[in-house]
Amino acid sequence: MQTQRAFGQDSAAKVAVVISPALFVPVSVAAQGGLQLAVSRRLSLLAEAAFPLFEPDNTTYQKIDYWRVGLEIRHRLPQKNFRRYLALQGSYLFRELTNAGGGNYYTRNQTFAYSSAHIKSPVLSTAVKLGMELPIGKRTFFDLFAGVGVRMIFNRYTTGMALVTSIEPEKQNFLKFDNAWLYNYTLVRPHFTTGLRFGVWL
Repeated sequence: MQTQRAFGQDSAAKVAVVISPALFVPVSVAAQGGLQLAVSRRLSLLAEAAFPLFEPDNTTYQKIDYWRVGLEIRHRLPQKNFRRYLALQGSYLFRELTNAGGGNYYTRNQTFAYSSAHIKSPVLSTAVKLGMELPIGKRTFFDLFAGVGVRMIFNRYTTGMALVTSIEPEKQNFLKFDNAWLYNYTLVRPHFTTGLRFGVWL
């Protein structure tokens, strides 16, 4: 959920503040906020950033670092009962994990066992979204949206001791949904997004 100040009844308002919860994987709840700028009657820009509220109590990874930034371009559709919009969103997720207890990772042809590892797994994603803003006051609103797109995960392992094993590496396809950071190469996967924001126009 994000907080924004809605396209309320005040047509002169140009900037909205937005806030919402967000979810990172491995599971961690984050706070997300941003600014929305009305460029014209139908076009607006939304810039957001998200940071975790706590580090998860995870038995596999001793440390997990995340943050995310995003930019969204919106085109408002002809108005009926609600303010509907079509948007193109791009985002960058910074994600690093530390595993001091050992484990396995996959290359395209082999499986490696490691004693410890630092894993860099940033994600670039883009999505086409359809949403609607539901006014709840003169300057406040809820923003409900859903979208679909693609994401690229850029994985890189730095390990202590790593040995080749006889385990057959997991095979990838576009619709595979296991933990992407287990693979020591770049992946392309589908991206789905949905949520509810709350906003206020300044």
